[in-house]
Amino acid sequence: MKKNGINIILGAFAVTLTACSFVSLNPQAESTTVLPKGSSYTNCKYLGNTNVSIWSKATTFQSQEKAESQLDTLARNEAASMGGNTVTPTSEIVNGQRTYGVYNCPVK
Repeated sequence: MKKNGINIILGAFAVTLTACSFVSLNPQAESTTVLPKGSSYTNCKYLGNTNVSIWSKATTFQSQEKAESQLDTLARNEAASMGGNTVTPTSEIVNGQRTYGVYNCPVK
C-alpha cells in the first residue's frame, strides 16, 4: 500500500510539473509583437520563418491558450535573434509545433 501512495504522489507531481511553463521571454524579445494570423504587414520586411516547439504532450496537460502562449514566447525569442520585431503564426499547432513568419516592421 505504501508503494501505491508514493506512485500516486509522483504521478501527481509529474502532471503538475508538465503543466507549468518553462518558457521565458528573452530581454531582447520584450518589444517583439505577435500579430494574429492573416494580419496586414504594411511597410514590414519579411525575414523568414521560424519553427518552434514545446513538448508534444504538453498540450495534453495544459490549455490550448497556455500552449499558444508558450509557442508565441519562443517565436518572439527567435524573431529577436533574427533581427525581427513582429511574428505571426502561419500554421496550426501540431504535436506541440508551430511555424511563424518573422518580420521587421517600422516602430510606431
